[in-house]
Amino acid sequence: MPACLARVAVSAVVAAATACTGIETRTGVYATLAEARAAGAVQSGWIPEGLPASATDLREAHRGRDQRWGLFSFPPADADAVRALLAAEITGQPPECTPPGRLEWWPRVLRSPMDPGQLKATALRVYHGRDGRLTYAVNWNQGRGYFWSG
Repeated sequence: MPACLARVAVSAVVAAATACTGIETRTGVYATLAEARAAGAVQSGWIPEGLPASATDLREAHRGRDQRWGLFSFPPADADAVRALLAAEITGQPPECTPPGRLEWWPRVLRSPMDPGQLKATALRVYHGRDGRLTYAVNWNQGRGYFWSG
């Protein structure tokens, strides 16, 4: 291999390794809230405390302690338990949400910059979390909730 190509190959490997340094996104997928609890996801703070026991199809991703994203499903009968996690509805521009690009399960409409009109068109309503740390987006008709911080 000519010296020029060898330098290019080494440079490409070093650049790729450097670009990935510090990317420590961890993910978890749980069929039920009980499974998430057993795995320590609630205790660790990756899944919010207070979700209804009937919550299913939970997914979460986190980077360190300050950035997290997640989703869950809930039956309509348990909507009040979800409402208990929420504070005021955000009717203007929602807070920043920049999940890692590789979270293919995170909806495009919830990636910054968000369009309030598009959120309304998809029946998503955005709320401050009662705990002051999370933002929630909920589609009450589908029984689907999303949360994020950082």
